[in-house]
Amino acid sequence: MIDRVSTQDAGLFRVLFLLVIASAVGLSATLRFPEILLDPRSFAVTLVTGDTIGVILSLAGLLASGVVLVVLSRRTGATRVRSLGTAAGACCGTSAVLGLLLIPLWANDVVAGVPVLSWSAFAAGAIIAPVLLAGWTMTVVKQDGRGRVLGVLGAAGLLLTAARSALWALNATLPPERGFHLTSAILTVAALLAFSLWPAWLARMGTTRRLLSALLAPILLVGYATATIGLAPAPRGNGAPAVPSVTGSALYLVAIAVPALLPLPTNETELRADRQRDLDTRPELPAGATMERIDAGGVPSERICASDATTERMILYLPGGGFIAIAGNGPRRFAAAISRETGACVLLAHYRLAPEHPYPAAMQDGVRAYRWLRGQGIAASRLAIMGDSAGGNLALTTALSLRRSGDALPAALVSISAVTDFTLRGETFRTLSDRDPVLTPGTRKLTFDSYTRNRTIDLRDPLLSPLYADLAALPPTLLLAGSQEVLLSDVTRLGDRLRAAGVPGQTQVWPGMMHAWPLVADEVPESRMTTGQIAGFLSWNWSTLR
Repeated sequence: MIDRVSTQDAGLFRVLFLLVIASAVGLSATLRFPEILLDPRSFAVTLVTGDTIGVILSLAGLLASGVVLVVLSRRTGATRVRSLGTAAGACCGTSAVLGLLLIPLWANDVVAGVPVLSWSAFAAGAIIAPVLLAGWTMTVVKQDGRGRVLGVLGAAGLLLTAARSALWALNATLPPERGFHLTSAILTVAALLAFSLWPAWLARMGTTRRLLSALLAPILLVGYATATIGLAPAPRGNGAPAVPSVTGSALYLVAIAVPALLPLPTNETELRADRQRDLDTRPELPAGATMERIDAGGVPSERICASDATTERMILYLPGGGFIAIAGNGPRRFAAAISRETGACVLLAHYRLAPEHPYPAAMQDGVRAYRWLRGQGIAASRLAIMGDSAGGNLALTTALSLRRSGDALPAALVSISAVTDFTLRGETFRTLSDRDPVLTPGTRKLTFDSYTRNRTIDLRDPLLSPLYADLAALPPTLLLAGSQEVLLSDVTRLGDRLRAAGVPGQTQVWPGMMHAWPLVADEVPESRMTTGQIAGFLSWNWSTLR
């Protein structure tokens, strides 16, 4: 029966194939579907700022896919095929209709019941429908000899897609530090690679040309991956996404599997070799950016300005490197990106490095560089301090030292992946030790011991470990951390203490991201998103103090 009907209805298989590809790529490109449904606020933002026509057409394509699937299934005459296909088509249609319904609701500022609709659309289209489609596909495969291998692989791809979506939903309900992000990364990449085999099977069922269908599978796989892998994830209401991008997931898995890709020193011999390599590397900046070497009060520095950036507002940038590494082209590119986004120039300070210059040398250099900027006639309200990794610690401790000495404080602080507690009592030093590909145990020991004189000083000194400081009256502070780094609990605990102290600001945990991701993995879309978040935070705080 299926042989005869599937041949007779080859045209419907071809139509279904085209609709599936068009709607899948269209929804990913215009709406970041389905993950955007996990946060209704981000759905609203995307509709306001995105391609509404493209969203409507893509959702209409999903609805049409469900209708064609129902029609195709009902024409076969096989009970199991009819029931599974009708149920799967109904789920696809339900997801599309709910998505279309959300558009006018958001346009008219209706919020009551919207989260229920969003989650229902997600469950129907991203979890239930793929499972039913996998069963429908396997039923057809058992009764029709064509495309058997491709059909089985396609069904597996659908199940991986459903499992990925279910884990996304679970992670979205958990605090980011509790999420199953390593497993999610594996499923995300596997689903991306396997899903396209299912539309390839649909195309095989719509043609008798085996060679054509054999060529179509790899073409679809590469094409679908190319169309979706570079897309930025949908931002949630607090700026961080609900789930990581495919690129972010893939790079994180590669970093875990091949530690040599992120070769950080674990002993002084490796450190000397790294420093020499950095000294021998020619400085590079993005097109349009300029760099001027400056002596900032005895601190060798570089003033980096994007085209049209002004020195009337300045950002003191204290780069990372575990307190021991020379800042190279990664921090320069990051500084140029921040300068471009904010319109302010950045002073990248090359503070003294441990172990030759342990605590408090680097923090003292941060204070000197800040005072030099003030001495150039720049008001504190037009300054900001920013740092990543070790520099994230220094951004905080520099501000604390300035407050202690009575200096006027900057308009804002930004700290990325900072160590805030040198006693290393944070929970994630245990729970994420095997999932952090950057701060390995050897690297942590070298960097922390170098800065703390082999841990012979008071590790609870508030100018070393800001977690133990009186945080009152600090400027608005943006803290960022990746969910996969051992310093996660350092950042979140400090965020709790800042809120308790009444310091305005925000703590963002970025799911699936490794330590200092805007610099370590600047290829991922989250790095560009983070730059935008930082720029928005700084610009807003500057504007409120004019």
